[in-house]
Amino acid sequence: MPTKLNLGIQLYTVRDMTGEDTFKDTLKALADMGFQGVEFAWKYGGMSPDELAAFLESLGLVCCGLHVQLAELLDPDHIVYGYALACKSPFITTSLCSRVDEWAELVPQVDQAAVVARSKGVQFTYHNHSQEFARIDGVYAQDIMRDRTDPDNVHFELDLGWIRKGGEDPMAYWRGYAGRVPQIHLRDYDTEKEEICDIGAGFIDVGAVAAQAEELGTQWIIYEQDNYPVSPMASARTCAEQCKAAGLIG
Repeated sequence: MPTKLNLGIQLYTVRDMTGEDTFKDTLKALADMGFQGVEFAWKYGGMSPDELAAFLESLGLVCCGLHVQLAELLDPDHIVYGYALACKSPFITTSLCSRVDEWAELVPQVDQAAVVARSKGVQFTYHNHSQEFARIDGVYAQDIMRDRTDPDNVHFELDLGWIRKGGEDPMAYWRGYAGRVPQIHLRDYDTEKEEICDIGAGFIDVGAVAAQAEELGTQWIIYEQDNYPVSPMASARTCAEQCKAAGLIG
């Protein structure tokens, strides 16, 4: 069903600019570019949960997620839940891309983590990389994660660029997860050069992504990039400009 779309940025994109001495200035610059939300990745600017929540509010930013470790998710008393609740994060996320050979043991743990997250009032999502497109008995590890977990508890933060690198059509593959994808990662990929690239320089059509997100009920389009032709902030600015041109943000 159609839903209101929001544009966020995964702060891993600017990971070298989120030390305690630069954290606040970086988030202010991202807010000024037009990003509406931020997804945290292990760094919180040296602030307590309540301090971080107040800082986000001062910038007019919202928290669109936290990327954390599976062990942290399984611990209901872990501070990551303190950050999630104080910042009113709708989602909490993990990835296990380097551990596909442990899938039989990890998939049930993901189900357990999702139950803990739900008990805290936060929706769990699993974030894929390209490694999950390895096959286990003929089936993608990613699809095993989908098919062997509780659909009410385990949702997905599909990464379009990594799906492309994994060999699938990202837009078509996303449709196969309809109803379980409240977030996507907007990552572009140049298949000829076989490398991550700025938004608009590869296969990504922001307008088409936004239209499909609205159709499928995805709430957050979250930009992420981990290498850059010039700099992290220049690439983030390119993303914001592409999203403005497509009408995703004002």
